[in-house]
Amino acid sequence: MKKDEESLPAGRQVEFKVGNETLRGSLFVPSGKGPFPGVVFFHGSGGIGEMYFEAAESLAERGIVGFAFNYRGAGVSEGIFEEQTLKMGIADAETAFKFFIAQPEIHEKRIGICGASFGGYIAALISNLSNVKSLILVGPAAYLSTDLNRQRDDAGDSVKDFTKSNSFDEIEKFKGKLLVMTSEFDEVIPPEVIEGYLKRAKSATRVEQFVLKGAEHRISINPQARRAFIKKTTDWFLKTL
Repeated sequence: MKKDEESLPAGRQVEFKVGNETLRGSLFVPSGKGPFPGVVFFHGSGGIGEMYFEAAESLAERGIVGFAFNYRGAGVSEGIFEEQTLKMGIADAETAFKFFIAQPEIHEKRIGICGASFGGYIAALISNLSNVKSLILVGPAAYLSTDLNRQRDDAGDSVKDFTKSNSFDEIEKFKGKLLVMTSEFDEVIPPEVIEGYLKRAKSATRVEQFVLKGAEHRISINPQARRAFIKKTTDWFLKTL
């Protein structure tokens, strides 16, 4: 999901405000007349939105709007990373989601979310905010509500009972289609977290798991896993949106 900046697709650069700070990202819009289905990408706590530009472009080439952005303190967005908490990241994602579905190119009843790691936790949290039809969680994290004011890079260090994460409560209510994508050699997310998301998705109309062979938690460092992620993500949303 990561290439040299010079070779990344650009999309249409956009920005929006969270408080007094500006968040930035890119919209990848298909040619032709909309409205189109749309997918928003939530990156991990140590990642950047640009990691998902290739996947967003792949969707746009097939008639789906892709949107990737940076939280405060990440990439080209304003803010200082060390000052960002889980709660602030959630607020960023909620604002980005509302910004995205308000775009005139978007079909409001054909919305998808793809979130990785911390972004997967957020994707589960807000999966019931609006008409989210399809959801991909990539190596999703899980946090406790008591950790929301901790910094994003260390909030999970003290988590002992992942089953109490409010993200599981939300995924239990999700009524769309769910894909949980995992890395074969994920050294960060405990297996019980993945199992928790799969088992708690009781209301989903479709639940699947897909394993990225040979991958560690950071898919961006493995070209083969990155390509598999883009292909599976594209195929999934083409079928479910």
